[in-house]
Amino acid sequence: MKKVISVLLSVLMLVSVSAVSVSAFAETVASQQTTSKKEIIPSGEVNGSSSNDVKYTPDDNDPAKFTFTYTGTGSLEDWEFPGMVEGVDYQIISQDGNSITIQLLNGYSGNVVANAIVEDEEEEEEVEKSSKGKSPKTGATAATGIAAAGAGAAILLALRKKEDAE
Repeated sequence: MKKVISVLLSVLMLVSVSAVSVSAFAETVASQQTTSKKEIIPSGEVNGSSSNDVKYTPDDNDPAKFTFTYTGTGSLEDWEFPGMVEGVDYQIISQDGNSITIQLLNGYSGNVVANAIVEDEEEEEEVEKSSKGKSPKTGATAATGIAAAGAGAAILLALRKKEDAE
């Protein structure tokens, strides 16, 4: 009887942790979709990591238009806007030197992140150092994996004890 309860508790723990991780993921996605146009917060990244080397300037005449400028020492190769689709969510108005101007389309209301693709080894090392204090975005996935491993170990122990008892 104790073995059956142990197995049931292990399975219940696995299901509970999985449900929590799925709901945490759903909240993250929903929060990005429900941001109103007035709450658009542009931000900048360099090679996928947050950086103060990308500045943004909103257009005074058009709140859906932003200019991003890379001010770092590396060589700017290109720009990308993660989570956005060119021609659907935004269009490039102009690109000159280390600056790019985009206009949001179709009432886009999500976050606007400009990622500067930069080629410079020293710059990449500085970005890595500045992001070490941040927690990973994979916490829910890690928790699910740990719970699954714990549940599996409990089931194996219960089965092994059952075999030993027989």
